[in-house]
Amino acid sequence: FHFTSLKDFLPKYLGTVNATFNKKLSTLTFSFAKQGVVKQLLTEGEKYVMSVSPVMSFSEQATYDVVNNLGSLAARFIFRPIEDSSYFYFTQMVSRDLPLHKQDKYKIQESCSVLSQVCKTVSSIGLIVLVFGQSYARTLLTLYGGEVFVASGLPVQLLRSHCLAIVLLAINGVTECYAFATMTSAQLNSYNYLMVFFSISFLVLSYVLTYVFGPVGFIISNCINMFARIMHSIHFINNKYKDTGYKPLEGLYVGKIFLLTLFVAGCICKLSENKLSHSSMIMHIAIGAVCFFCVLLSWAYENKDLVVKMYRKITNKEDKEKVARD
Repeated sequence: FHFTSLKDFLPKYLGTVNATFNKKLSTLTFSFAKQGVVKQLLTEGEKYVMSVSPVMSFSEQATYDVVNNLGSLAARFIFRPIEDSSYFYFTQMVSRDLPLHKQDKYKIQESCSVLSQVCKTVSSIGLIVLVFGQSYARTLLTLYGGEVFVASGLPVQLLRSHCLAIVLLAINGVTECYAFATMTSAQLNSYNYLMVFFSISFLVLSYVLTYVFGPVGFIISNCINMFARIMHSIHFINNKYKDTGYKPLEGLYVGKIFLLTLFVAGCICKLSENKLSHSSMIMHIAIGAVCFFCVLLSWAYENKDLVVKMYRKITNKEDKEKVARD
């Protein structure tokens, strides 16, 4: 598209329907519009169920909203920027309409490497949240709402359960954003129908599981829904790369040293919660900080190449900004 003036950005009639509307882009735009409606149901579905059915009391709904908003902070401030940047990157590097073996090999190799590294990073962050969330959910909620708020035990149970959803949310965000960035219009249309099935299943599961398990049922149904979407995205990515020899999803396997350190840290923090959190919250937080630092060191040790690459990117960016200012 060539723009010569601001008028070119405004809608106008070019003489014929075919000249005015690009059929391929119109189909793609319509696919994204349908997808947006379905994702709205998946994102806000539990609120619709809460509003129209008596599965939860108003007190439980309020507690769920508070915990859900706290739990979604990680998605908003950590995972969402990663997903948005990744989506833009993959749309520039990978063509929707060509098989990978017919595209630029350098771009495909680089995009594969980036997908693998992003998968490893978000999986690691999600696991850290899951492990430390089990020991520090009560501490966080006590600092947020006081002892009265956590006295019933429901807020703590909800936040601990939500930590599992964060792991799945992290993985689903990256794998699904790659799928959306590289699917053809036909594949997007097919996936939209599948998303409709996911939406209906999610709403039904939310009602049934909440009736059985209480407010935690919403989180369980959300986890099941995200797991199903992850499986679909993994299937799509594996099919995409099956003739190339690349395996970008190996990034989902985090290192053994990192996992071992995380397990030990989780045990120490749980012991600290049982023994120290009631008598000395500051000491409990300090122990968690030390364990968190050890986990970060183990991750950096196993991902030295990625850490060095990130450091060089940051320093190069700072150098360029200095040159620009000078």
